[in-house]
Amino acid sequence: MDEAPDWFKEGVALYEKGDYQRAIKAFDKAIAIDPTIAEVWNNRGLALIQTEQYQEALLSINKALSVNPNYENAKKAKKIVLDLLKDLHNANNAPGPAGSTLPQVPEVLSRKHSKIFVATIIVIVLIGVTISGVLIMTSMQNNTGTPLSAAPVPEPMTVPTQVLTTSAVSTTTQLLASRPGDIPLGRGQFVFNDSLGNSDRPITVYTYRPASWNQSGPILIVMPGAGRTGESPRDTWVPYADEYSSIVLVPEFSQQYYPGDMFYPLGYIYGATNWEPKTNWTFMAIEHLFDYVRNGTRATTPTYLLDGHSAGGQFVHRLVTFIPDARYSRAVAANSGLYVMPDYSISYPLGLKDSPLPQTDLATVFSRKLIIMSGSHDTNPNDTNLANFPAAEVEGSTRFARAQFYYATAQEQAAALGVPLNWEYHVVQGIGHDEAGMAGPSAEMLFNES
Repeated sequence: MDEAPDWFKEGVALYEKGDYQRAIKAFDKAIAIDPTIAEVWNNRGLALIQTEQYQEALLSINKALSVNPNYENAKKAKKIVLDLLKDLHNANNAPGPAGSTLPQVPEVLSRKHSKIFVATIIVIVLIGVTISGVLIMTSMQNNTGTPLSAAPVPEPMTVPTQVLTTSAVSTTTQLLASRPGDIPLGRGQFVFNDSLGNSDRPITVYTYRPASWNQSGPILIVMPGAGRTGESPRDTWVPYADEYSSIVLVPEFSQQYYPGDMFYPLGYIYGATNWEPKTNWTFMAIEHLFDYVRNGTRATTPTYLLDGHSAGGQFVHRLVTFIPDARYSRAVAANSGLYVMPDYSISYPLGLKDSPLPQTDLATVFSRKLIIMSGSHDTNPNDTNLANFPAAEVEGSTRFARAQFYYATAQEQAAALGVPLNWEYHVVQGIGHDEAGMAGPSAEMLFNES
């Protein structure tokens, strides 16, 4: 399939079967081909409601309304998702039985199921049913009202009489906090729109706040690996957040909104044809996210901790390099696969020649606390995720070798400038390319300042 209407129909069929995750992927493919179809954005939002991704659903439905402000089904869907978010927020703050502070889950589930049932009806009418006198589109249209496809209208379906099966409220819930940027207790997530940068490219942020955290406590930002997903690294860091009483934030730069290496892990310094304004760099989103959460939580810490593994480590060490005045206090780049060498004889993006970093700022870069870490077993030269083009091979044939070359280059360049190097390099014995295996030693380096 290579046409948006084909993927639209595939997504609707998968939705009807209850395969919501694959339906979302089908709608994503339609959007990648043509992002101007309101029906696709709205159906995607309805599938996201079914998977309890309410904040992301709201973004998708809002996109449908931005394409077609008069789209009545999207207006109904938006009301549903806003009500769901309100219910979850109220449940999180409502007293439980006998003075407990736990949410009254059964009552919330009852309301939620009824609303998901309504959402199901809406997605059905999108493919050819007229309900309550509302005229429903029988094919996808663009925002001018011109049909995009002459495909036959599916036969009207019988509205189901049973509520679709849904899982209980997950321990990971997208809760509305009491004020923007506040972080709920335990696991959570929210959508961050960087109004100071790429405001049209939302970032889902996975969070964890231990009960022991207070407003003077640390805030750790963890950058995901090549898979970009934030939930798994967040969960990996939960025991260390508990141990060190730290909030954890994991921003997810999705392929949908931040496609390719240009946005992540290269940081969108250089766009398709030109250097980007600094405020649009995805590195700067980390600074803006820190301000957003610090304001919301009333945190008093002036700095954050920063960690990244694999592609996340690439992002971290480049942020350290190109934003010398960033407000991290300590940063860990673990098991990175490719580096920007702190050397002005090597051209960007593998070196600093012709890069936005002035040579006069390199001493400041060296003065900051960057901790480079390697697993002693991360030594596979044939790893399919390891860059192997000739310029990359100059850095070494494995991640382990490249980290050593990077640190050695920094030592040489700092010596040539006659300035101290405040970086560290550590090897974790017995660990390969394993984020979970590196997290504990990374936490010890981050939270135990020496």
